[in-house]
Amino acid sequence: MKTTTSRLLSLAMLAIVPACSKKPVNVTGQVFVVTKGRENIKMGGLEVRVIPDAEFLNMAKATVPWMQEEARKEAQWKTDADFLTAFIHEVQAMEEAAPNPIPELPIIRKAIVEESGSADSLLKSALSAGILPRGMGMLMSGASSTLSASTDADGRFTVPIIGKTWFIAAGQREVGEQTEEYLWLKGFEAPADVTSATMAISNEADIDSEDGLYSLLTQVIGAPGELEGFRKVEVSEKMKSMVTRHREAANAAKEKSEREAAEAKAKAEAAYAEASGKRAGEEKIIEISPGVTMTFCWCPAGKFTMGSPPSEADRSKDEDQVEVTLSRGFWMAKTEVTQAQWLAVMGANPSHFKGTDRPVEEVSWENAQEFLSKINAIVGNSDGGKMVLPTEAQWEYAARAGEAGRVSGGTLDDVAWYRGNSGSETHPVGTKQPNAWGLHDMIGNVSEWCADCYESELEGGVDPRGAASGTDRVLRGGSWLYYAGYCRVASRYGDGPSCTSGSIGFRVARSSVP
Repeated sequence: MKTTTSRLLSLAMLAIVPACSKKPVNVTGQVFVVTKGRENIKMGGLEVRVIPDAEFLNMAKATVPWMQEEARKEAQWKTDADFLTAFIHEVQAMEEAAPNPIPELPIIRKAIVEESGSADSLLKSALSAGILPRGMGMLMSGASSTLSASTDADGRFTVPIIGKTWFIAAGQREVGEQTEEYLWLKGFEAPADVTSATMAISNEADIDSEDGLYSLLTQVIGAPGELEGFRKVEVSEKMKSMVTRHREAANAAKEKSEREAAEAKAKAEAAYAEASGKRAGEEKIIEISPGVTMTFCWCPAGKFTMGSPPSEADRSKDEDQVEVTLSRGFWMAKTEVTQAQWLAVMGANPSHFKGTDRPVEEVSWENAQEFLSKINAIVGNSDGGKMVLPTEAQWEYAARAGEAGRVSGGTLDDVAWYRGNSGSETHPVGTKQPNAWGLHDMIGNVSEWCADCYESELEGGVDPRGAASGTDRVLRGGSWLYYAGYCRVASRYGDGPSCTSGSIGFRVARSSVP
């Protein structure tokens, strides 16, 4: 039989007369249910417990703290269960978003459910019985001097009482395929100087929850209050620790899957490049304005260590090393954007150190975005590419060109215009020695804007792009103004996107090229 439970607890207390009778009073009571259709159903065959007021007070004093603790435990279980459910959904979202199956994730979901279930099964079983019926059960069986009476077919019973007395009963009735359960609780005191009285116990008061019972019991003991305060709990440290451990495992599995996918993609792209004859450093010339071109060098997909080792002199604390995988190759401009290239696209030259072959400077990150927007409109994307600022990871990968030292392509004087040899000005691009991939002036001449927002820690992993938002943008490579310690491949700093300086320029990358 399909069973649903409707718990109804009613309280109908008659006024208490100060002058209480010390003689027994025969009380005839009747227990019934008032249905939704206002029909009175007489509840025969019930056992009614009769509890003197003094004993009921003692039982109330014992039941109130028990209810408080049960409410806290129930709230703790529900809070932990919600926290656990949210994590399970988080793992499921990882599974759904992953381009390839991650076999560890279903195992993690199963493991945390089993771990949490075994720890909380007894508590969950107790909570499923409900605080209200268990609390009523304590009241019905807790008094040593409890009397009882049985109701007849009309729901009536007769008992002798002295002073204020409490009547408690529990019962149920079948309604179609459902079973309705009822709990009754009523305090009664007969008027003084009477030998008999009548009373009725019904569900009319609609106190049908543990909160209703708690409110009544706290009034009885003179300490009114609510259970709500005991339900305000934080996720338990045990649950936090368990979820944190499994979340770390899930994230590690996800990162491993992404890394393996990126490596497979990089290998496939490298194989494609080899088959098509494309090699590191291969050049490509693109016309960015009528009669004005820009030369790009190919940077193949691959892995590298980004940042500087602790042993590198002049390093900063924001250079701690991370492992990076670039899943796609890209084209990097052979030189910094020149004043001639800028002038052809933008129509004016903001540079302090004038010279058509010198790098454009006094340009902000925002100015660079305007330039890129204009040349993208001119060049289009027939090859699937787009003119962009390189990400910080792309910049360092291209600057290293397979090397791992302070600079690449030779000594600092071989490859860079810096404070020690610049004469305090910029110089024509491409006049210093290139690195292994044919890129000039990656170190020195002017500092170069990158796409990323600056943050104090490098981001590793697959195709990192730095923080999603921030105040400053990344600058790389040092310039004619800086000492040697700042003109290193790993050196980095940030400045506002509207900042301009005679030592700041940029170079262009062309990304998303098949």
